Order: sequence, then structure tokens, then C-alpha cells
Amino acid sequence: MQFGVALPQFGPSARTAAVRERVRDVATAADRLGYDVVWTAEHLIFPHAIETPYPYGGRAPFDVTDPILDVASTLAYVAALTTRVRLGTSVVVLPYHHPIALAKAMATVDVLSNGRLLLGVAGGWLREEFDLLGVPFGQRGARTDEYLALLKRLWTDDRVTFHGRFFSLEDAVFFPKPVQRPHPPVWIGGDGAAALERAGRSGDGWMAVPRDLAHLDAGITAIRSAAERAGRDPAQLGVASSGGARSLAEILDLIPRLERMGVTIVNLPALFWTPSIEEAIELMETFAQQLRLRSP
Repeated sequence: MQFGVALPQFGPSARTAAVRERVRDVATAADRLGYDVVWTAEHLIFPHAIETPYPYGGRAPFDVTDPILDVASTLAYVAALTTRVRLGTSVVVLPYHHPIALAKAMATVDVLSNGRLLLGVAGGWLREEFDLLGVPFGQRGARTDEYLALLKRLWTDDRVTFHGRFFSLEDAVFFPKPVQRPHPPVWIGGDGAAALERAGRSGDGWMAVPRDLAHLDAGITAIRSAAERAGRDPAQLGVASSGGARSLAEILDLIPRLERMGVTIVNLPALFWTPSIEEAIELMETFAQQLRLRSP
């Protein structure tokens, strides 16, 4: 089992003038303490008021005026500060991006980090954000599937011919290729039926945001069934989740059960929402000591 922690590149923590130092301190602490992955999140633009229901229960856990740093830029910065921790996205909203530009940005992160990218993607949920970006909300699933296929072709084929509904390429050349071969792991976020099917059919893992353990267990069952239908080995699929825990004490209690359920990466709660970054790092240190994490 591996362990991940979110970077303070979004939410209330990113409001401070010292956000660069906060990202640096959490990233280097994670690298030093033996954490396996640091995560970034993405939104590009918000409406003044969010009307779309938050898909994971309650209200959206951020304010529309909370800054969110760019994912690729943040990961490139963190790559230069660290040596071993994986650089994760949880998640990039795939339909928001031109897939060729995103493939370039993510390949660059993988090259600069010497093969440490873990790309989490999802189809998105915030209708108003799609409208502001000029991307049809009703096409998000089709775009996610096509863009995902195109990313993989760009990263693996020396000469790329691709004909889809939204993009077509004929005998194109795309470099650099990522360091990881055949390509960086691509994990799928979302808990709708289409997202779970996508994770099992074409993902390397599932980014889970469960409402409770029963919901998590149902999602794991669904992605494994989808993998079997696609002729894939379901045992090869990873699962990243906190199990719905809101504190380190809850996480510690849940770890044995999460492992039995098939969770492979346990994510800590958003520790940087604590009163100070120093307190967040102290919690990271405490958790690492409890689990006897060690950097190689």
C-alpha cells in the first residue's frame, strides 16, 4: 500500500502570498518522509455562483475566489524540488484541454521529473465551467474517451495517424515521448457508471471520492467487472482513496479495511487546510512515523 498527500496549490491555502513556499514545504516534506505521491487538483475558471450540484455530496468544498494554481506548472516546479515522490493530478478535467497541448505539457513533466508523473483525469462535473470554456457539457464523456485514446497514441507512436470525432491527425510526429513506457499511468476519476466503466476498460487505476465505504466497495466491484469485460486483469487496477476519512486517526483505523477492499494508495485528508503549514507538516510527520514510512 502507498500513501499520498495533496499539495496546497488550491483552496484557502493558496490565497496566501507565501503559496510558493507552502507548495515547496509540503512537497519536500513528502519526498523526505517517504510519501509515494503528491496530488494537484484542477479547475480553470468559476462562475460567480455555482448552481451545479456537487457530485460527491454537500456543497463544493471551495469558494469560487479560492486560487487554483495551474497543474502542469506546479508539477514542473515540484519536480525540481524533489527526487523520488510521484507527481499526481487528481484530477485533470480532460475535456477542458486541447489533447495535443496537454500531451506535450504532461510529457514535459514526465521528462523533467525523470518519469514520476501519475496522470489522473476525469470528465468533469461543473456545467458552468464547461460553458465558460466553450466546451459542450453533453460531449464530456465522448471527449474524455477520445482525448484519452489520442494522448496514448501521441505518447507511444513515432508516427501518429488518428481519426476521431473531434480530432484527426495524419502521419504526425510528436516528441518528446514520456520517460515512462509505454506511457505514464493514467488513472480515471469520477463515480458515475460511465466513469467506472472507463476506469476498468482503459485506466491504470481509479481515483475514488467515496461518500462511505459501501460506496467505495461498489465502485471497486464495478471497475473490476468492467476490466474483466474488456479482457483485462482486474488485479492490475489501482485504487486511490481516503475511504471518506476526515482525520489521521480515522485513516489509521481504516487502513487494514481499505487494503482488504483493494485500495492501493491511501490519500490523507487536505492537511493544508489546518491553521498553519507547519501544523500540516507535523501531521505528515506523525502519520509517517505511525506507518514507519521511509524514503529510499
